[in-house]
Amino acid sequence: MRSLVVSLALVCGYAHGGVLPETNRGELIQMVLENFWGKAKLPNGQFVQPASEEERTTVPISRAAAHRAIDAGEISGLGEWCKLDWEPHYFSLTRAARAKGFSDKQVAFVSVLHGAAQGVIATAMAKGGECDVQDRSRMEQLLKQSTGKGLDGN
Repeated sequence: MRSLVVSLALVCGYAHGGVLPETNRGELIQMVLENFWGKAKLPNGQFVQPASEEERTTVPISRAAAHRAIDAGEISGLGEWCKLDWEPHYFSLTRAARAKGFSDKQVAFVSVLHGAAQGVIATAMAKGGECDVQDRSRMEQLLKQSTGKGLDGN
């Protein structure tokens, strides 16, 4: 798995992610939605609550933004695996969401989705072994390339 993910990362130019297949991405988005309300926190410390039952069952961000959050989470997961500082990468994603006018609820969803993707990748990579010097160098470059990308990947 480790070599497959690293290879995919390099082949894809990985500044845009793309390790998790479309089916898994949809499942991840749905899982996050089902576990989002009442568990994620807003900047004021309150738990995120839906305004209506319709909102509870609707992904609060666009499909493109959700996929960008997953892409960024994948890269952060690779950075975590290599014990790199992935937080500036994550914070650039949330800054981009705020700059696009996302509400606090939407930024919270982006954050949880990023974290879920990060966890999937970091866990999978750890099962395949430790990050070596060569992998670490590649992952440093990927984090640099992706940091500052907007929610549209640019």
